[in-house]
Amino acid sequence: MDNKKIETINKIYRLAQQDADFGEMLRKKLGANNVVSIDDLSDDRIDEIYEYCIEKIIHRQAEEFYQDFPIKAIVPVLIEDYVRMESFRRKDNFGDFCLSLYQQIEGICNRICSTKTMDEITQKMWGYPAFVESGENITPKLDVRKKKTGGTDYLVAHLIFFKSYAAEKSKKSLQSQGAADKMRIIVYFFGFKAMPTSSDYRSFTEITDLLFDIYQCRNTNHRGNTMTEREKMVLDRVLPMKSLYYFKFLGALAQFVEFVKTGTPYIEEIKKYTDTLIPKEVKPSTTVVGKIKLSEKDLNKKRF
Repeated sequence: MDNKKIETINKIYRLAQQDADFGEMLRKKLGANNVVSIDDLSDDRIDEIYEYCIEKIIHRQAEEFYQDFPIKAIVPVLIEDYVRMESFRRKDNFGDFCLSLYQQIEGICNRICSTKTMDEITQKMWGYPAFVESGENITPKLDVRKKKTGGTDYLVAHLIFFKSYAAEKSKKSLQSQGAADKMRIIVYFFGFKAMPTSSDYRSFTEITDLLFDIYQCRNTNHRGNTMTEREKMVLDRVLPMKSLYYFKFLGALAQFVEFVKTGTPYIEEIKKYTDTLIPKEVKPSTTVVGKIKLSEKDLNKKRF
C-alpha cells in the first residue's frame, strides 16, 4: 500500500475518533455488511470516505453555529450555506467562500427587513438622534437620546445611510433598501439595540466596514464584471491577504449572527418605544446647484 493511501486512512481514523457513530456510518457508506479489505479500496474510494467524514463534521458544526437562532424557518438554508462555505475554505476557493458566507448574511437581512415590525420601527426612527446619552452615572436608555453631536443633530438615518443619502433613502421602505444598508440596519437595531453611545461609533464602523468588505468580495468568482473604484480598492487590500481575511470574515459572520440572537428579544421593547414617536422628516444635508451638490461649508467658501 502506498504512503498516500496510508496517510489518508490515518486521517479517516483520527476523524473517526471525534464521532462515536462514525464506524457504523462508514460501513453503510461502503455498502458492505462484511469487513472490507483496505487493499480493495481505491484511492478515489478512500478520498470519498474522507470527504464524507469531513462533511459530516462540518454539518454538525453548522448545526451548533445556528443553534438557538431565532428565525427557525431559514435555519436549514443557513446550515447548507455554512457547509458550502467551509468546503470552499478547505479548497482555498476564496471567491465562492465569500459568496456562501455572504448568502447567509443576505438571507438573514432579507428576512428581517421584510417584516412589518422592522419597517415600522425604522420609519419612525430615521429622524431621531442616532446615539443615546452616556457618561458617568448615566445608564443608556432608548428614550434619552443625544440631541447634538459636534454641534449638529446626527440622526439614525445619517449613521445608517450617510448624510449625503439620508434624506432620499429614509423615504424608502425597509425591504427596498440596498444590501449594504440592510446590514448596517441589522447591526444598529440588533447589535446595538438602537441605543449606541457616541463611544460605540468606532465599533459600529469596524463591523459594518468588514461586512461591506464581504459584500464586495462575494463576486470575485464572477468573470467579466466591471468594478467600481471602491470595489477595486477593497479587493486590492483583501486579496493579497486572503489567508487573514478567511478568519476575519468568519469572525464577522459569527458576530453578525450573535447580534441577531441577542438583539431579537429587544425588538419588542424598541417597537413599544417607537410607537410613542411622531415620524420626523430627514432633510437633505446639501444644497443642489444645477447638478452639483454643495455642502453648506462649500457654499460659504470664497470663489475665485
